[in-house]
Amino acid sequence: MNVLKKALVLGAVGAMLAIPGYAKVVTGSQSDANLDLKYPLVYTDHAYAQQAINTDIANYVLEAKDMYYNQHIYKVAQNYKVTYEDSQVVSILLTTYHYYAGAVHGMTNTRGLVYNKITGQRVPLYNYVKIANAEQLDRGLRSYVLDYYTGSHTKSRIPQGWSVKYVTDNYCLRGKGNIDLVYQPYELGPYSNGTTYIGFTPQSIEYFNRMNS
Repeated sequence: MNVLKKALVLGAVGAMLAIPGYAKVVTGSQSDANLDLKYPLVYTDHAYAQQAINTDIANYVLEAKDMYYNQHIYKVAQNYKVTYEDSQVVSILLTTYHYYAGAVHGMTNTRGLVYNKITGQRVPLYNYVKIANAEQLDRGLRSYVLDYYTGSHTKSRIPQGWSVKYVTDNYCLRGKGNIDLVYQPYELGPYSNGTTYIGFTPQSIEYFNRMNS
């Protein structure tokens, strides 16, 4: 384990003594002239799970630092949002932004991280919903069984000329039984739409699971 990852993990494990009871997510940060990283540190009542979760998150922080220090990308930033949490799981959207000097615009990559807070393991999408192929998702959007959201999580419609090309395993929990699949800019719409989401309600989850059982 390299020095940064060890510092992130040991810092999280050590600080757990000061945060008893129900699990919490707090912000870790690192910065430089054109580097601004804000990432989650997850504290649980289970030390092994806590270490596993924060070690996994540390990998994404290391990737961002590698982009800045080794790939010499002009500007790199990272931020996150907790989209759902209960006593069993925590769902986080972690977004990394990078900008090459002289580029027309920067790019973002958003990763949904859903962890079991007891085991520390990632919870795969298929634990919640079964999806056979991209065509099912595309039909679901066009028949309004599924919802389309732009980067601000504003409900919209998939733009004309765009379609679902693949089934992503990138997702987050939204609470009340809702799930969003996460697609990067240019995958389900123009850059102006930002990160886009295919939204599943409890009703559409039941429908897809019934179709694909």
